[in-house]
Amino acid sequence: MEHLLAVARNNELKLKRFGELERLLMTTRVFSQLVMIMLVDFRRYFDLDEVNLVLLDASGDWLNALGVVQAADLAALGLTLVDGEHTWYQRYAEDFRPYLGKYDADIHADCFTKTSLASIALIPLARQGNLYGGLHLASRDPDRFQAGDGTYFLERLASFLLMCLENSQYFDKLERFGLTDALTQVNNRRYFDARLKEAVSHALRHQQPLAAMMFDLDHFKQVNDQHGHQGGDSVLQQAAKLIQDCLRASDSFARYGGEEFVALLPATDTAASVEIAERIRSRIAEHDFILSSTVTLKLTVSIGVAETELDGIDELAAEQNLVHEADAALYRAKQQGRNCVVAA
Repeated sequence: MEHLLAVARNNELKLKRFGELERLLMTTRVFSQLVMIMLVDFRRYFDLDEVNLVLLDASGDWLNALGVVQAADLAALGLTLVDGEHTWYQRYAEDFRPYLGKYDADIHADCFTKTSLASIALIPLARQGNLYGGLHLASRDPDRFQAGDGTYFLERLASFLLMCLENSQYFDKLERFGLTDALTQVNNRRYFDARLKEAVSHALRHQQPLAAMMFDLDHFKQVNDQHGHQGGDSVLQQAAKLIQDCLRASDSFARYGGEEFVALLPATDTAASVEIAERIRSRIAEHDFILSSTVTLKLTVSIGVAETELDGIDELAAEQNLVHEADAALYRAKQQGRNCVVAA
């Protein structure tokens, strides 16, 4: 009787903790925050020695939701993104049921980073025969996860986690759709305005330089006049990719409107940003813009560069001044004959 009561109390405690985590997960729509809950809160709630999350990401959607920098940060905490099925199908039973049992370094070494583990739970995230990833829990207690233990809570957890992850992906796509230029697939003006506030605030708070670049494709109206709007659209798409390829992952790049683009370069002063701008200008000037199998053309770009003020200015004024100065520098580049870089 005492054993049955102990089991009942333990199950009641588990159910309470699962309920708390489910409420926390239900109120979280951001993918990165969901991952943090799984990797950090799960470990704390259930007194585990290691928690890892594997997600199959052949489409690259999860990586796009995080970005390269944040993905690297979460990888250090236990997130693995796999660009295909890889060998993970072999980690779970054919029916994708959780595995509970002894930790075997020869078999499970790539599921965990620690080597002093005793028992583990491998929980597939699957639905209707399709595997999406897995949550891996580990303990130094050999009795924590044992073969034959009931898996009801873990299976319920897996279904709930998968639902939350898919919801976060859905909301991420909705948000990115609203912040992405439909033609060039780079960020749009709405995204830039929001990012500008964050970047300026960070620069002023940490007294770090922040540069802005304004790009305008020279004589773009002639492209539309001679090759139609379809040709102009193709030029914009190619130009956007050329510029973005020259920028860093930490930089923010957006289509500002028409044939104008804009970029924010954190922790970058005027001299460094001019060097980058010159590289972009040269690459566009050298590029053969392909409009069809028989038609190519050359194009140039004018670029204005500015650096935010750091002293004696509030955030709103710094935002307005940075964009205004970059735009004014772009105007001077146009006046000086185009195909050049001018710094404010």
